[in-house]
Amino acid sequence: MNENDKSTPLIFDADDIASASMPEDNQSERAAQSSAGSEDLIENDNPKQEDGLIFGKFKTMDEARKGYQEAERAIARAADLEKEIEAYQHLSEQYEQDVIARGEGFNDRLDMALNYDVRQHELDNYVLAAAYTLPPQKKLQVMALINKCRRGAGAADIAQIRRFFSPEVISLAAEDIALYKNARRQDYDAARQQDRSIRYDRKLKAFERQNGSWIDSPLKEALLTQAIELSDGRIDLGALKDVVNAIEDSAVRKYQKNTAFRRQNAEAQDSLREPGSGNSRSKSKKWLTKEEYYKLTPEQEAEKYDLIVEQILLEKQGLLPKMLTR
Repeated sequence: MNENDKSTPLIFDADDIASASMPEDNQSERAAQSSAGSEDLIENDNPKQEDGLIFGKFKTMDEARKGYQEAERAIARAADLEKEIEAYQHLSEQYEQDVIARGEGFNDRLDMALNYDVRQHELDNYVLAAAYTLPPQKKLQVMALINKCRRGAGAADIAQIRRFFSPEVISLAAEDIALYKNARRQDYDAARQQDRSIRYDRKLKAFERQNGSWIDSPLKEALLTQAIELSDGRIDLGALKDVVNAIEDSAVRKYQKNTAFRRQNAEAQDSLREPGSGNSRSKSKKWLTKEEYYKLTPEQEAEKYDLIVEQILLEKQGLLPKMLTR
């Protein structure tokens, strides 16, 4: 190399230089050893050391294992990223095709493709019908129109082609076209469902990567899946998560409030005694809460009528906590 050449010199790995200078047999042996690198790294208790370093890079076997595991994770992440990029490119192409199809008056690109297939099949029928039912001159005219339609002519050209044939031929062609369209629609519907599944799965996995710990029950997973399907993938899963969290928080607060209320009622029941309960001979009475009162059957209410009247009077006099009169 010219000494005046200011380009950056190439940097070669020491192992690559050594392998280049080895005989072919030694290179083959080294390649075999390299292919089993992961096993050597984990299982070999006495790996080769260079300048006091294991494999020329690590000070201890623990560092070597960690380095190998980190390399594996990096490779896995790179593979996942490559798949994500491919999926994104695929979805981007589909989106552009859908935009074009909607501009042509179709629902999506598959709807436009189905229409194209049916149109080509109809033209094939007219080619066959022309061969068997038309004289040579008209056959040439029809074939010219058919070739024009194959290049993208409109409905008026198709109508012009049909004028060359008898009503019986048009009727037979229409029946065949209807059968063909139904068969092809099933194929396109299956393709449409597959596209949706890929799109839904990609959206759900992206959410799981960011909020995996939040999906702590099958109910939440089912909710996310149904929300994506019902919205055709247009739902904001982050906003849905916030709504679910708000509902959960509200339910927890309500449960805690009800639990505290039941505990207070239980404590009040334990403390409720008829006036004069300081007399040890006096027996405590089981007073009613409002909830218990509403649960009484007519027969039970009749049995406890005197107790209820007494309790209401005592509550109004301030001798009992307000339970029925609150």
